[in-house]
Formats: sequence, C-alpha cells, structure tokens
Amino acid sequence: MITLTTFQPQLLPALVAFLNRALAGHRHWTAISEADFTERVLSQPGFDPQGLILAQVADGAAAGAIVGGIQAIKPLGSLPGQHSSEARHHIAWLAVLPEYRGRKLGNALLAAAEDYLYYCPVYFAAQNAPFYGILERLWAPWYGSTERMGVSAVNDKALVSWLHLRGYHVTDPGDVSMLAHLHSRERPADPGLARRGLRLEPINERHPWAGEEPFHHLRTWGHNQGRQYQGLVVADGNRAVGSVVWYPLPDTLTAALAWIGLDRPYRGLRYGSYLLDRALAEMANRGYLAVEIHVHSKNNPEAYALLRHRGFEVIDYWVNLVKT
Repeated sequence: MITLTTFQPQLLPALVAFLNRALAGHRHWTAISEADFTERVLSQPGFDPQGLILAQVADGAAAGAIVGGIQAIKPLGSLPGQHSSEARHHIAWLAVLPEYRGRKLGNALLAAAEDYLYYCPVYFAAQNAPFYGILERLWAPWYGSTERMGVSAVNDKALVSWLHLRGYHVTDPGDVSMLAHLHSRERPADPGLARRGLRLEPINERHPWAGEEPFHHLRTWGHNQGRQYQGLVVADGNRAVGSVVWYPLPDTLTAALAWIGLDRPYRGLRYGSYLLDRALAEMANRGYLAVEIHVHSKNNPEAYALLRHRGFEVIDYWVNLVKT
C-alpha cells in the first residue's frame, strides 16, 4: 500500500534517495545530499512542510521508501533576501519513480498539491519558483537550465501532455538555454566608460557589490554563503548602472551566465556588448571552455540577438505552464 504524507524531518534520507533516482538523467542533473536539500529548501524562511507532499510505501519489503513527490509553494510575501516578484502559487516539481507509474499516484499527488494551494492560477515549474533556482543564491539547479529546475519542451513532452490533460497549458513561450564555446575570446576595447564618468569594477563572493542598483540581484546574492561567482559592474559613483555575473556549473569547465543588464539610458552606446565580450574573455582566461545562459527570446529580443551574434546557439527550450 502507498500513502500520501507531508514532509517530516525523519523522512529526509528517504526523500533524498528518491530524488536522486527520480531526477537522474535530466540535463545538468547532479546528485543531492541531505545537507544540500536542507540548505536549499528546508532552511528557507518560506518553506512549509505541508506543501511538500510525498508518496510513501506503507508495507512490505520497501516499507518507508518514498516513490513519488510534489512540492507546492504558496505566495511567500516579502522575505529578507528575496527578489520582489508577483505573488503566485507554484508547483516546483512532480515526480514518480518509473516502476510506480500507472497507479494514479501522479493524479493523487497533483490533487493534493492543488488542494493545499486551494485556488488558481497555479504555475508549474515557473521561472520565478522559489528555492530551486538562482533567485535566492547563485548555485546550479539540480537539473534543468542555469536558472531553474524546468520542464523541457524537447525532453519532457510526456509530462507536458500529461499536465495538459489536467488543465495546465503553456504560457509565455520563449524561454531557451543557449551555449557558446569560449575559444579565441579576446578582451574587447573599452568603449569610453571613463568619458562618461563610469568605471568597471570586478565583484565576487568575497568582494560583492555593496552600492545601489536597480534590480537588487547583486545585493541579494552578496557573499553567496561562500559559493563561487564572478562578475563585472559598470558603476556611476556608488550606483551600478550595468552588470554581468557568472558562476561555475558542476562540470567546472562550463560557466553559467546568470545575469547581464544595463540601465536604459546607457543602451545604444556599445556598453552592453562590451560587458558581454569582457565577461566572455574573463571566463576564457579563467579556464572555462564554454558558457551557457537562460534567456527569454521573445521578452528580451535585444539580448537574444546579441547572444546569437556572439556565437550562442539554442540547446534547449523550456516550458512555463499554468492552470487558471
């Protein structure tokens, strides 16, 4: 018999063992430890154990094993260190071990998660889902893109179809992962930052940006709890008017370009392309062989075009789903 239960601390070893089986094989998958799950999810101020719903074997030789799970997340409100974003109901992930599929466990888990959230819209594997991406900290998601654990339009067609039959539809298409190789990347010429009173300042987890900024990414990531990252800030006095940030993926030879942005008054002056080219040269100089980025090709057409012009190619397409 299999029963549904909500997370309790004594279930952590079984949960981690389940996730390491259920998620293996996804692109960028990396093994999870109990400490990883605690740091990433359980210790977050918005975590509610009632939303982490698990399917557990109740009897027999496999008694106690977790064979399915889902995490539903209610709107977190304003929390310290969080990006401000639209309040949403999220389902971050849903998984059932292959040998236990066909028993309607997925239906039961999804229904339990929706009951917990209790009203729509519900976003599934959305870009701004808490805990599992880079919103709170710069670190590689356990699978998916460089920014989030996601549903791939290429590799997860069965899941997309299954969710479609249960009322979820694709929304806001255009999220892609792109990859570029870093050979022959040379440091570009300065486009004249000093003439406009600007300077370029390197940052990392030991020396984070402490000034003002329009997007609050840099101060949120800060010291990143010691996890490695690098970046460059275009600074006007104490204010960041542009920035680019990257961090290492688990294979250590590929960098994840987590963020690049420039205040609108400074666009059209070649500063954006300079930031990108300078970052690519810095990555190559540090020994990275390739760089990957997650970008929305329709919402950010200028960035997408710039990346294509710099040799980035699309390697995966990500699906955002919602039930209204």
